[in-house]
Amino acid sequence: MVSGTPIDARLLERLGVEPASATLLQFSTAFCAPCRAMRRVSAEVAALLPGVRHVEVDAESHLAEVRELEIRRTPTLVILDSAGREVRRATGVPAKPHLIAALAALL
Repeated sequence: MVSGTPIDARLLERLGVEPASATLLQFSTAFCAPCRAMRRVSAEVAALLPGVRHVEVDAESHLAEVRELEIRRTPTLVILDSAGREVRRATGVPAKPHLIAALAALL
């Protein structure tokens, strides 16, 4: 869905996304082991980089939003810029250096 068009602000609000220079929007499910690993990596990166927020969403509790954003599996990480545009998307657990590099252009 990487389109460059901002995601609807009401949808982002329902997911708990607040304004930030960059947001790591993670979609997880309760019994997903890779989701826990992604949570750890994303939280560490957000703590390292000023202006980056990590928001984890339970995909099962937000099915309408999951469908609208075309999330197909968990974990999925969507990187949003300050305007709420999706700039990158990854499934599986990213390596910390790759995640930092993906955010560098936004900060």
